[in-house]
Amino acid sequence: MGLGDKSIMSKRQYHAYALAWLLILLGWLFVLNYLSNKFFFRLDLTEGKAYTLSKATKSVLKELKQPATITAYISGNLPAMIRSELGQIQDLLNEYQVYGRGRLKFKSVNPEGNPELQDELRSRGIEPIPYQVRGASELSLRQGYMAVEINYLDQRQVFSNVLDMKDFEYAITSALLKLSSEKEIGVGYLSGHNEPDPYRALKTLRETVERQYLFSVVNQVEGMSIPEDVSVLLVVSPQKISDRDKYELDQFVMRGGKVIFLLDGVEVAEEYLMAFPKDDGLDDLLENFGVKRNHDLVMDLINEKVAFRQGIFQLVQPYPLWVKVNIPVLKKLELAPDSQLINSLDSVVLPWVSSLETVKGKEGVKITELLKSSPKSWVQAGQFSLDPNRMPPPMPFAEMGEKSRTLAVLLQGTFKSLYANKPKPAEGDTAKSEDKSQPPKLDKSPETSILVVGNGRFIKDDYLKLGDSNLDFVLNAIDWMTWGGKLLGVRSRVSIDRPFSQSISACLAERSCSSWDIIRILFARVAGPFLMPLAVVIYGLARFQVRRRAKKAWAASRKEAGK
Repeated sequence: MGLGDKSIMSKRQYHAYALAWLLILLGWLFVLNYLSNKFFFRLDLTEGKAYTLSKATKSVLKELKQPATITAYISGNLPAMIRSELGQIQDLLNEYQVYGRGRLKFKSVNPEGNPELQDELRSRGIEPIPYQVRGASELSLRQGYMAVEINYLDQRQVFSNVLDMKDFEYAITSALLKLSSEKEIGVGYLSGHNEPDPYRALKTLRETVERQYLFSVVNQVEGMSIPEDVSVLLVVSPQKISDRDKYELDQFVMRGGKVIFLLDGVEVAEEYLMAFPKDDGLDDLLENFGVKRNHDLVMDLINEKVAFRQGIFQLVQPYPLWVKVNIPVLKKLELAPDSQLINSLDSVVLPWVSSLETVKGKEGVKITELLKSSPKSWVQAGQFSLDPNRMPPPMPFAEMGEKSRTLAVLLQGTFKSLYANKPKPAEGDTAKSEDKSQPPKLDKSPETSILVVGNGRFIKDDYLKLGDSNLDFVLNAIDWMTWGGKLLGVRSRVSIDRPFSQSISACLAERSCSSWDIIRILFARVAGPFLMPLAVVIYGLARFQVRRRAKKAWAASRKEAGK
């Protein structure tokens, strides 16, 4: 019986035909299963490819010089929900082994029922993690292993609870990179000028940096040089930098050191909603490098909402002084550059940010304006109003009216010293007694880089969660300055809950929404949630009717054939 035969099959013929197709299908499944073990392939339809190893991770695995081992210690009696999450992690670690191509091995071990192994794990800092199990009428507390250990030569790193890891791939890849590096890279945090406490106000940033780098607090005593083992220096919201300390910052750059300046141009007293220009003593140093900082406050139509109390009510409303730098929107408006530091980011929220300007004519310095406000942004300067109910409108002046403003600048190249034709500022008495050997004054730097952001609050723990990418922006800058971009593209690959269309935000920012844009808004907000379920129901009913008619026709034909 050929495929084109229209005659009606008997019951025996139908079963034989179905069995033949089943055997063919099983054969194909066997072939595909065999090939999948030989050639790894994964179809990942998520926007950021969150469940597939990034090119950066594959590159790190390819550059491993010695064999590495990743061991997952996972209990076998965990609840189904936890097992599902751990299963995804194990799949990803299997992918590490595939792309490691013999340089990395992965194994999974169940420590339950093995007291000797459990004692050994305890000595290595791996303990069972408590979790809750919901029974018929009560909650019970149990324990189970959910740890991963990485071994490279005589070094190791332990993650005792993988479910608490925000970005699993970045943590594993950065650990492999750190363990396989010949020496640790130092990241310093400038202190001594009433900067935010890195152990309290910037705890999240510090703990994240410590996992990858040798973090240290550089408590600058006037006249003392910044340690040579510091590759990148974080300067976050100092109150006042003395001339001598500014000289040491300048000389740190002249030696090839890299600096991330996160500086407030305006001092804000949040409890009183008052603000005034801030003089931290760094304006001339920044301008010498290529950035002029304005002591103003930027306001933007694209902003973050703020909750405030009015009488007995708590209201939530947009707050133009908390500027939301929506990078996908800026890309559509062609206001964001093609830069590794921001390409994978979503939004950075800068509360009470000041604008920056670039200084032209800096020979040998490449200037990149990384973050900008939308074209519907304006500023207030001199006198400031922070009350959400009393936001001043745009002023009819070119320098204060509506236009996009620069908020973060990256400088790359060779820099001339601010003190090239000046004497050294005098040393403090403490520095004279503690540091007898001062290095000679340098007038020009080797190739290096500097990042300047007109805001220091956005990286504090109190404001960190306002933007999806606040922390990632600073970490990207550190990674780029140290590893040269090896880890960029690994972070920020988790799924992001975006608005239904970034282009709508872009057209709102320009106030150029077309009729088609309005239709899309109405469809997404009103029609979309109802039309799709209705379409599924209609399709189901139609298919049911087709199948019902076909069944009746088949029964009628069988009855006719039996006569």
